[in-house]
Parts: sequence; C-alpha cells; structure tokens
Amino acid sequence: MSRSAPAHRPRIEAFLCAHGADRMPHPGGTLLDHLRRVARLLSAWGAEPAVQLAGLCHAAYGTDGFDGALLDTAERAVLTELIGDRAEALVYLYASCDRAVVHPRLGAGRPVTFRDRFTSRDHTPAEADVRAVLEITAANELDVLAHNADLAEAHGPALYRLFARSRELLSASAWEACAEQLARYAPEPGIVISDLDHLVLTVADVERTIAFYQEVLGMRAVTFGNGRRALSFGNSKINLHEAGRELLPHAARPTPGSADLCLVTEAPQEQVLAHLAACGAPVEEGPVPRTGALGPVLSTYLRDPDGNLVEISTYT
Repeated sequence: MSRSAPAHRPRIEAFLCAHGADRMPHPGGTLLDHLRRVARLLSAWGAEPAVQLAGLCHAAYGTDGFDGALLDTAERAVLTELIGDRAEALVYLYASCDRAVVHPRLGAGRPVTFRDRFTSRDHTPAEADVRAVLEITAANELDVLAHNADLAEAHGPALYRLFARSRELLSASAWEACAEQLARYAPEPGIVISDLDHLVLTVADVERTIAFYQEVLGMRAVTFGNGRRALSFGNSKINLHEAGRELLPHAARPTPGSADLCLVTEAPQEQVLAHLAACGAPVEEGPVPRTGALGPVLSTYLRDPDGNLVEISTYT
C-alpha cells in the first residue's frame, strides 16, 4: 500500500527545476522525470514519506554513478529546510555512498559499514537508514535500466546479485520488482539436486534402532565399509552413527532424538494404523492432512527409540 508524501511536493519540484533538474539529460528524459518516477516507485512499494522525498531528491548532491549535482554538500541546510532532517540525511547518505566499498558489504552481515566518498571516512548508519538507502537504490536502478537497454545489459547481472544477496534489507514489494525486472540476469544454478541419497541418524544404540526400523517400518539392515551399519529402503538409506563415536565429518551437534523424518508409503493410512498397533508402536498424531514434496498427503506420526519424530505419509 502506498503512502502519500507531504503536500509541499510541488514546492520541492519547483526547487529542483530552479536548480536545473528539468534541463539535465537522463535515461528516460530529464533528471526531473527520473526523480519523479523513483518517488512514484517508492510510494507504490509503501515507503514512508521521508523515504519518498529522499527518492525525489536523491541526486541533489550527485551520486557515485551520476556527477550532475544540483547542490553543493556545503548547502545541506537548504535542502534540510525544504524536505526535513530525516529525508535530507537519507539524500546525503545515498549521495555519499562509495559504492565500490559499500555494495559488496550489503548482504554480507550486519551492521553494514558505509564509506563516505566525500570524506573517505567509514561510519555505521542505523539499519533503518541502510534499508531506506537500499530501497532508493533499487528504485533508481530499476528506472535507469528500464530506460536504457545498454546500461541494463552492462549492469543487470551485478544488480541482480546485489539485490538478491541483500533482499532481507529490502521491502517485499521492492524485492518482487527487482526479481521480476532483473529475472533475465539471474545466474544459472550451478547444480540442481534431484534426489535424497541418504541421511545420517545419531543414535544411542545402533542395534536397537535397526530392530525398530526393521520391525515397524520394514527397512533392510545393511553393513558396509568397515562394519558401518545402515538401513536401506527404496532408493535411499539411513546411515547410523553411535552417539559419542560419530564418524568424521559429522553434523555440528549430533544428538540422538533431534531428527524429524517423513517417510512415504503406498499403504493407506488405515493399514498404517493397524500395522503400528500390531507392532505395539504408539501413534503420536494422525492421520492428519499435510503437504509433501509432491502435493497433499495424509500422515501418521510416531517416535523411534531415540525420540526422533517419524512421519509416515501416503499421497492422496
């Protein structure tokens, strides 16, 4: 939902025109045309009024990618009087951002340290200000790329990577706009996972675990390697590590009872319940509707000897 910027916007646009924004060429027309479109995008994304005003004036001091300043940074008080303290501070933060230093830091951990290109000093803005500047950056870049195909081809891939890795700092609306407009520049996935081959359970007693999964779930015990034990089913298996004697490499915190497994059967859930009752295996919950990897399932839950939660699912 958009939020309206203050009613004195015509006075701000008149100020921008008086400083040449309506005569300065820019992709898509003039700089003023661009500034207006950026402010409209921010409004559509639900940005607060101060961020919208900062977007409308974001090029006032020039930027790291656009040298055409309308005001000198010595005149910050002039812009502050016009748009307010918060909006002007965001304009300065945006204009002073040393992109070569700051952009690689976005999405690489918090807090984000900025480099002021005017003073060469580092500082750490509040996260709300970082979010606002990134939102303005997204609106600015999307508008530029929409109006200049050469710039889009040259900078589209890098901008997609920037916004993708820092998407947690963007509003949902801004990220959706970035993902849609820059989709063609998204990198091809390096690998595509097709199946789960095996998983590892850390258990207190390997033989007790094997007995449970054999008797209750019909798995087959196998021995491989140097006497390692596992449970085979379908095209997958469960390797077993004894707690305190885990093989390297292993999970950071291998703990019996920490797993939550979903296993698929073609048997109807009524048959599952009857079989569990015959095995003396208590049902924790179910059958209940759930969503599996391929669609709706009915599931019954129980626990193995270590307390791992085992979900037995039938696709419906």
